[in-house]
Amino acid sequence: MFVMTGKNSVLANQVIEFMSNIYPNLTEVDIEVIPTDLTEDNVFGWCLENNNQFEIEIHDKLGYFDFVTTLIHELVHVDQNVRGLFDDQKRENEAYILEKKLGKKFMLENEPCKVF
Repeated sequence: MFVMTGKNSVLANQVIEFMSNIYPNLTEVDIEVIPTDLTEDNVFGWCLENNNQFEIEIHDKLGYFDFVTTLIHELVHVDQNVRGLFDDQKRENEAYILEKKLGKKFMLENEPCKVF
């Protein structure tokens, strides 16, 4: 199950559907995307897990490209947790590689939402 409200919820749903087709593990867990001001934390997003429930906090002032890329990056982390990959360096290396590759694929296959 996926939950998000706000202006980017349509885009977030598109990204999660796209990623779920690539990573079926994402359909087996609860994911909540929470737009929030992460300026002071100096990050675009992060992922927290609690008993197969994942909370992705994503900066609420991101443009289309950064929103898509960041959400993909964090969804890769969700999949990594489900797969049992916990080595921080391997996780980040994989997430950075896939955010670029899958972000480009998503953007080529989907028109930008009208909210951007």
